[in-house]
Amino acid sequence: MKKFLFSILMTSILTACANTTIPVESSVNLPIQFEKNKNAMGSEDIRQWWSFWQDSQLTQLIEEALRYNKDIALAQTHLAEARSTAQLATADKGPTIGVGANIGAARTRANDLPLIGDSYNTFSAGGVGVSASWEPDFFGKKQSDADAAMYAALSKEEQLYATQLAIVAQLAQSYFQFNTLWQYHAILSQNLTVLNKLHRYLQGRFNAGHVTRYEVEQIQSNILSLQAQQSDLITQADSLARQIAVLSGKNPQNLASILHPNLKVLQYAPPAPTGQLPGTVMERRPDIRAYALGIKARSAQLASAKADLLPRFDIQFLGQGGRLSLSSDLSSVSGLASIVSAGVQLPIFTNGRIQANIDAANARLKASIIEYDQALLKALAEVESHYQLNDGLAQKVRLLEKTISQQQQQAQNADKLFKHGHKTLDEVLKAQLDSLTTQRELTQARLQRHENMISLYKALGGGW
Repeated sequence: MKKFLFSILMTSILTACANTTIPVESSVNLPIQFEKNKNAMGSEDIRQWWSFWQDSQLTQLIEEALRYNKDIALAQTHLAEARSTAQLATADKGPTIGVGANIGAARTRANDLPLIGDSYNTFSAGGVGVSASWEPDFFGKKQSDADAAMYAALSKEEQLYATQLAIVAQLAQSYFQFNTLWQYHAILSQNLTVLNKLHRYLQGRFNAGHVTRYEVEQIQSNILSLQAQQSDLITQADSLARQIAVLSGKNPQNLASILHPNLKVLQYAPPAPTGQLPGTVMERRPDIRAYALGIKARSAQLASAKADLLPRFDIQFLGQGGRLSLSSDLSSVSGLASIVSAGVQLPIFTNGRIQANIDAANARLKASIIEYDQALLKALAEVESHYQLNDGLAQKVRLLEKTISQQQQQAQNADKLFKHGHKTLDEVLKAQLDSLTTQRELTQARLQRHENMISLYKALGGGW
């Protein structure tokens, strides 16, 4: 029987000595380079990409958001919690030592004892004890638990960086949208100026009997519609200003009064960053890094679950010292005692609980690998799409700028013809309105280009 138990123990120990590292491999093969960034000529360093717009107000807002944003602060507290949990798991590998002490006293009275009479006795006792316990981690279960907690904490750190990246991108987009609304407002003001001129002109022609009232009222209706649009644009701009305030950690009632429009910020867009490779991008993106750390955490959890199949050892120590004193003539009694014990537990029959836990941990690991691969594929697609869209939007902006230049030239020619009596004033004003309509389209295209550039920086992992 002893030989049988010894053989089981040795088999378990030899099995435990095998490597418990869980092999993990992604099924996604990263390409050597991106296909759609051949025209990129921008800076390779994109850590502070918002500075490329050279807008001091935007830079200040982002710097304040990185310091005071509440979502970032919340992510920092989650990181602190995860780090404390990791420290707790690491501390569980070491021994536990405790000290205890007690003291007590009692007094007894016996009445009418023969030859003695009343008798009084006092007892006092005290003791001090030391206890210690330790579970040696021969087979790496506690180390695996500590590793899993460490990787979870590192994953929280990457989530903090991802939060910073998302907040910066959202604030920049809101800032450009805010300025776009004021650009629309300025274009509508120019439209109203032209329409008022056209209204006075048609009113004069109506008074002369050359046009109908319908044409005059149609211009009046257009003027009222544009005025309503201006009011709505101001409301939307104020709402965006309050959103920017929240993102930067400020009181939304204060920022709306100090955030000033910058109508020139849309005219320049930084070129797409060059020198970006799929491998370095995936290593830089915090969300991808978080997925990779999640795989390591799941792998450590699986190793911990497999370690439950192996024996567990524990060492216990108890030391006790005490003193007993009596009020009689007997001498006091004192003594010391200590106990050391070592134990081992080997799972023989668990009704499949351990294996079920291993299977569940293995399934979670496989799911983490799939999530990681899916995130890689999406990240590659995002980068390629934003690079390609940047080229398309740049071409769109160039064509619209060329169109506006031609329309402005046509409006000038129409004005010259009007002055020489070859054109009517309404034809001149309508040519100006056509140019303003295209200017609104150009402003929208510039905003799209800015938003896409922000998304590209985010897809490349810049901004933290």
